[in-house]
Amino acid sequence: MYRRALTALQRFTLRLDVGMNRVYPTDWNPLYYTGGLTNLFLFILVLSGIFIFFYYVPSLVGAHASIVYLTEQVPYGGLIRGIHRYSADAFIVAALLHLFRNWFTDRYLFSRDSPWISGMFLLLFGGFAGVTGYIMVWDERGLALLGIFDGLLRSIPAAGTKLAEWLVGAAGVGEGTLPRILLLHVGPASLLYVLLWWHYVRLRHPKIWPPATWVLVSLGLVTLLAALLPVTSGIPATPGARPSTMPLDVFFLLPFWLAGVVPPFLVVLLVAGLFVAGLVIPYINRESPAEMGVRQPGVAQVIDGNCTGCELCYYDCPYNAIIMVPSPYPGLTRAAASRKLLAVVLDSRCIQCGICIGACPFEALELPGMLESDVTRRVEEAVRAAETVPA
Repeated sequence: MYRRALTALQRFTLRLDVGMNRVYPTDWNPLYYTGGLTNLFLFILVLSGIFIFFYYVPSLVGAHASIVYLTEQVPYGGLIRGIHRYSADAFIVAALLHLFRNWFTDRYLFSRDSPWISGMFLLLFGGFAGVTGYIMVWDERGLALLGIFDGLLRSIPAAGTKLAEWLVGAAGVGEGTLPRILLLHVGPASLLYVLLWWHYVRLRHPKIWPPATWVLVSLGLVTLLAALLPVTSGIPATPGARPSTMPLDVFFLLPFWLAGVVPPFLVVLLVAGLFVAGLVIPYINRESPAEMGVRQPGVAQVIDGNCTGCELCYYDCPYNAIIMVPSPYPGLTRAAASRKLLAVVLDSRCIQCGICIGACPFEALELPGMLESDVTRRVEEAVRAAETVPA
């Protein structure tokens, strides 16, 4: 059932790609740049966050007042705050689109499990930074979120009370609370770039940025939203008072809304379960080579007698699965006789995509389960079969 569901979702994703390509040129299809868009919105968040940081006062009295001052008194402060706010939602939307697209198209299997796992941590820490950002505003919603967060942590057996004390302070909400929240906002946000390094390190040609057109469109959209729908603060937080309202942001605050419906510990279990499930997805129901059939052509192999050391396969491999080493002996062909380098395939990184086969002009690489002669034979058989079908 799991495989059938993924197959159906994969077909839907491919049909969506085809539909988008009819609207946009292929190079501009935004679905091809969900990872790059996520990185773009994170970059906007960092720049706008640095601007806000200069005015933010992490204290019970000064936090809300400093945000109001930024919004109402600082030139373009309200606009930049809005850009920060809407870019946060756009970051989560783009990250989720990137996650689901790679899941539905099997781009998380075998050696691609490392980008997938790092992506799960990126999503987790990005969501945590968003929640702490809401608390930092220190209005009624921020106070309510802090209280719910405290309750969620305390529901964790054994370590929960200690975690809650680290969050708000051993004596409860006080002057040390908001500096802690600020640290928990800036720290995970900075950690995202370490996780991005992990995310990209195994990819040779990652799409770090979308095309310039989409950079301008994305920046224009968040700026337009910030101008047309200005972000405002609620009533200042009063520790000990019961908040009257808590507006919901479905991208960041859904677990906190759920905590008002079910016991807090169940919410913790749900979030932890979804995260762990995301980590093990690459290893669930893995097909054996026999089950994959033609989709398992085997790890690429170098025909060292033909390899000239030209490095074309090395530069074209998207997964850093090919390295060049000094050649211990000359090749067998005339072109390879004076080579200095030899291509070597790292089995653990090869995803059997066949890109290196197309990159090599010297027939020095092959997929052992799908030899060129076999492919040619199958094509010829298919053509002959089509010719014998009566019109």
